[in-house]
Amino acid sequence: MGGTFTDFVYFNGRKIKTFKIFSTPDNPEKAVELGFNFLKEELDVTINENKNNNKNILMKTKNNNIIFTHASTIATNTILERKGAKTALITTNGFRDVIEIGRQNRPALYDFYATRPKPLVPRNLRFEVEERVNKDGKVIKELKDDDVKKIAHQLRREGVESVAVVLLFSFIYPNHEKRVKEILENELKIDISTSVEILPEIREYERMSTTVLDAYIKPIVKRYLKNMENALSRLGIGDFYVMQSNGGVVKAENARKKPVYMVLSGPAGGVAASKFLGDLLGERNLLTFDMGGTSTDVSSIVNGLPSWTSEGLIDGYPIKIPMIEIATIGAGGGSIAWIDEGGALRVGPRSAGSNPGPICYGRGGKDFTVTDANLLLGYLHEKLLLTDEIAKGIKLNRDMALKEAEKFSKKISMDLESFLIGVWSVTNSNMIRALKVISVEKGYDPADFKLISYGGAGPMHAGILAKELGVHEVIVPNYPGVFSAFGLLVSDIKLDYSKSVLLKAEEKVKDKIEEIFIEFRELGEKELMEQGVEADKAIFLPSLDMRYRGQSYEINIPYPNDMSRAVEEFYRMHEIKYGYAIKGGEIEIVNLRMTVLCSRESPPYSNPPKGNGVEFDRREAIFDINGYPEKIETPIFLRKNLYVGFKEKGPCIILDHGSTIVVYPRMSCRVDEYGNILIKVG
Repeated sequence: MGGTFTDFVYFNGRKIKTFKIFSTPDNPEKAVELGFNFLKEELDVTINENKNNNKNILMKTKNNNIIFTHASTIATNTILERKGAKTALITTNGFRDVIEIGRQNRPALYDFYATRPKPLVPRNLRFEVEERVNKDGKVIKELKDDDVKKIAHQLRREGVESVAVVLLFSFIYPNHEKRVKEILENELKIDISTSVEILPEIREYERMSTTVLDAYIKPIVKRYLKNMENALSRLGIGDFYVMQSNGGVVKAENARKKPVYMVLSGPAGGVAASKFLGDLLGERNLLTFDMGGTSTDVSSIVNGLPSWTSEGLIDGYPIKIPMIEIATIGAGGGSIAWIDEGGALRVGPRSAGSNPGPICYGRGGKDFTVTDANLLLGYLHEKLLLTDEIAKGIKLNRDMALKEAEKFSKKISMDLESFLIGVWSVTNSNMIRALKVISVEKGYDPADFKLISYGGAGPMHAGILAKELGVHEVIVPNYPGVFSAFGLLVSDIKLDYSKSVLLKAEEKVKDKIEEIFIEFRELGEKELMEQGVEADKAIFLPSLDMRYRGQSYEINIPYPNDMSRAVEEFYRMHEIKYGYAIKGGEIEIVNLRMTVLCSRESPPYSNPPKGNGVEFDRREAIFDINGYPEKIETPIFLRKNLYVGFKEKGPCIILDHGSTIVVYPRMSCRVDEYGNILIKVG
C-alpha cells in the first residue's frame, strides 16, 4: 500500500494475477476492500454494496485456504503526520528528560537554527518512580506499588491512551518494568509498551525513543490491523501476515504487540523480492531501486544478504530495531516541479499523491510532475492503462500536461524540450545521490553490482542512473509495477531477539552466552507455535555484536559456536569496514542476537513471454544527448509480445503491465529465460 497506488499480487496455485488501484489515504482499508471486489470471481466471494454508508460488505468466501500478506505505511505515516495516541512515559526518578535532551550531536553541524523534533511525550506526561537498579543488575531501591497506582490515577485524569515504560538498566533486571506494566493493566484499560519487550539493550536515549515510538503508534496500528482483520474475517480469511522492517513477515496478532517493528514495512517487500530473484539468478551483489508515485527507496544486497542495521532515524526520532537498511527520498512520479528563491528548477519532495495526482491523470491535479514530464518526453504512452478495470482504466491526458508545461517553461525562460529534460535530470540527480548513500558511501564500487529496478516509475529512469553510477547492467524483473507486493509472497516468517550483555570476548563466557541463546530459541519456538508454525521447520541464527573495548559502535558477527573463531571473524570484518584491525586488542560482546527464519510456500517466478516481438507503435521521443535534448524515432513494444532471447538496441520503449521500461540510446536489452529484461548499459 503506497502513497499513490495500492498493489495486488494474487496467486491461486497455478498462475499469478497482478493489478494496481489508487490508494485511499483517508481510509486505507477501503483500497483493500476494492481489491477484493476485483478478485471476487477468483475468491468465490459475494460483495454487496451498502448504499446507505457507501461501504462494501464482504460476504464469506467458500475458499478457506486463502493467505493474505500485507505491507503498509500506516506506522510511518502516523509518526510523520503526528497523528499518534496521547502518550505518557514512566521512567526512573531523575531521567524523564532524557527523551528531550537526547545526545549532543546536531542534525546540521553548522546550522545555528537547526532544531530537534518536538518530543512525542510532553513534559507534563512524563512520570518518575522511585526505583533504582545499578549497572550489574543489583536492586538499590525497590519499586513501590503505591507510586505506580498514583501515576495510574493521573493517567486516567489526563485521558492518556498509551504508556511507555523505560526504567534504568531494565535490560539487566526486568522485574520492575514488568511490575509497572502489571499494575497499570489492573488499573487501566490502555496500551502499554515496556522497553524489556521492545528493546532490552543498552543506550538509554535510543531505548527510550524506540519504546515511546511503539507506544505512540500502538493504538492506531492496532485499530488499523483490527479493521483489516474484521474485513478478512468476513471473507473467511484467517491467515493474515504483516511485513516487518526486517524483511520478514509475522502474523497480524504478533505485529500488534510490537508495531514499531512495522515502521519500514512498505519498502521492505521490494528488497525481499530482490533477494529472492538474486538467489534465483545467482547474483550476489544488487542495488535495489524502487521508484513509485510518491517516493524512491533504495537498498543493497551484498554477498547474497540484504544490508541491515539496528539503528536509524524516523523523522528525526532515533529508532533501534533490526531493519533492512533503506534510503528513502521524496522522488516519485508524482513529485512536483517548482522554482526556488534563486530561480533554480527543483523537483520534489512534495508529491501530488493519488488524489489529485499528476495533471495527466485528469483527476484535478494542477501541479506539473515527473509523470507529466515523462509523458511529454514520449516515454509514457497514452494508450497504456494507468490502473486496472476497477479504476476504469485511467488513460493519460497529454494535452492537459502540455498546456501546463508550456506555461511553466515560459515562466523560467526555457524552451519546452529543455524544460522537460530539466525536470527529468533534476529528478535523476536526486535519486543518484540516494544510490550513492547505499553504495559509494559504504565503500562499495557500484561496478561490482547490478541494479534491479522496479516500481511504476523505476524502469523508466534506471538505465540512465546505472550509467551515471558506473553500473553495467540493469535487471527489470517480472511484475515490476507490483514487485514489492510480489515480495510479500516470497518472504520468510522472521523473528528477531536481542539482549545486552557487555561481556569480555573470551572462552569462559561461552556457557553464559549459550544459555541466553537457548532462551531466545525457546521464545522463538513459542512464538512460532502461536503463529501455527512447526518450530522444527525453522532456522535459528545466533550472532554477536562485538567491538573493541572503548568503541561506541559494534559489528555484528555470526556466532560459530567457538569464541576464538568469532574473534578472528571480528578482526576480518573490522579491517574490511574500518581499514585496520588490532590483533590481541580487548574485545567486548555488547549484544546477543538471534534471528529465527521459517520459509513459506512461494509462488513460481518464471514468466517468460511468448510473443513474436513485433512493434506495438513508433514515435519520436526526446533524449538527453551530450547535454542537449534531441528527438529520436523510437520503437515501442509490449512486454507480453516479446519472447525469450529477444534483443533490441536502444533507444526503445517497452510497455509493461503497471510500468514502463526505457532503453536509452547506446544501451541494449534482452529477455532472459525467466522473462526478466536485462539492460546492458553502454
